[in-house]
Amino acid sequence: MLQRNPDSFSMADFNMADYFEGRTRAWGMFETITGKVKKSFVADIEGRWDGDDFVLEEDFTFSDGEKDTRTWRLNFTDDGRFQASCADTPSPGKGVMAARRGDLAYSMTLNIGGKKMMLSFSDLFYQIDEHTVLNRAKVKKFGIPVGQVLISFRKI
Repeated sequence: MLQRNPDSFSMADFNMADYFEGRTRAWGMFETITGKVKKSFVADIEGRWDGDDFVLEEDFTFSDGEKDTRTWRLNFTDDGRFQASCADTPSPGKGVMAARRGDLAYSMTLNIGGKKMMLSFSDLFYQIDEHTVLNRAKVKKFGIPVGQVLISFRKI
């Protein structure tokens, strides 16, 4: 059984850039509003500072064999707020880090079934321990809920 000192980690310590700096692996899936898993994935993520921006480079391998990459640029302010953008976001997403979690809201154009679709995401990041973050992203199309993405991140 994994043993750790309960004083060595505090949920109040969550900081998105601190957690994602270096290498992380993610396992995730998209689940429809009716509970059907449509696609799962594994992603290798590398996080690093580039001046005032924190850069996240993601390499995805999906359950159907498809591969994709995405590079996010995050810019943090002193009050725990941040903006996040990538090539697929028409405007920067807005986020905030609180004592126990991180929140991020953004819109993104994705290629789904050969069609480009604009989807809205509302992400919640919960740091479980110093190595693990869980993410739930509620997904909407035209303001109507269509499903959610569930992701487990682990430092490697």
